[in-house]
Amino acid sequence: MTELTLTKNLLLAGIGATFLFAPSPSQAAVIKLDNFTGWQTIGNVNLTTNRVSLNSEDGTSQNAVESFLGLDSGTLNTLNTTPTNGSAIKNTITVQDNDVLTFYWKFQANDYLPFNDFSFYSIGSSAYQLADIAKVGSYGNITSQISYTFQQGGTYTIGFGVFNSIDSVYGSKLIIDEVPEPLTILGSLTAAGFGVVLRRKRTIP
Repeated sequence: MTELTLTKNLLLAGIGATFLFAPSPSQAAVIKLDNFTGWQTIGNVNLTTNRVSLNSEDGTSQNAVESFLGLDSGTLNTLNTTPTNGSAIKNTITVQDNDVLTFYWKFQANDYLPFNDFSFYSIGSSAYQLADIAKVGSYGNITSQISYTFQQGGTYTIGFGVFNSIDSVYGSKLIIDEVPEPLTILGSLTAAGFGVVLRRKRTIP
């Protein structure tokens, strides 16, 4: 079993896998994401050496993403009941007992409820939601930090993804960057964003 914890005082994270080994074999290593070299992508992904931006618009199907990440079919339905299309990245790392993976992330909602776009990360065959529009609000955003403790050593595929919900347009974004923006606890609904809501037309498949 693995243990998921939130933290505000771990190392700054971006993209990739850098191992900071402790001086004693009995001490856990901190795996800091700060280099994206060698990662694989699917869907609409903008990737640089130390930053990645995933957009759910123009992404690929749920089945394709789940297969890409090594997740069982239907796994994403446990995070959101109506995923449609999205994008993802993955890499494979080898860890020891109690090693800690830490990273900063930002979810930017470019849609409004009830179109509950969402972001997530995966470890092995398990997926965990980061945020959705229900959490941050229509056109809201959140920046945060997570640490994940591997209670058992081994080789794991780790991944990140973002998905549309109900429809397949007005994609939201998931950004992983080594330089985080100030933490935002609640999403915000701007006057400009509200105006867009009033003007937009939608066809639900």
